Amino acid sequence: MNHDYGKCHVCGAPIEERSVDHSVHDGQDWLLIRAVPTGVCTRCGERVLRWQVAERLEEITRGRRQVTPAGAITVPVFAFAAPVG
Repeated sequence: MNHDYGKCHVCGAPIEERSVDHSVHDGQDWLLIRAVPTGVCTRCGERVLRWQVAERLEEITRGRRQVTPAGAITVPVFAFAAPVG
């Protein structure tokens, strides 16, 4: 069921609910939480979470060591360095 998010606080366009992947950085760990119901502005892309969804994301983050993840990915990490010259 879609939630009525109203208008975007940034640009005033309508916000619609979409299923979005969220990444969470917690200490040295990165988590990817898939298919999170999220309000997304149809014009500027600003994202809004309902408090219940934000609370569930926090529960997943806190309890991640007690639950087997649905999968895992390897992500290469690069340092940003200005080009020489």
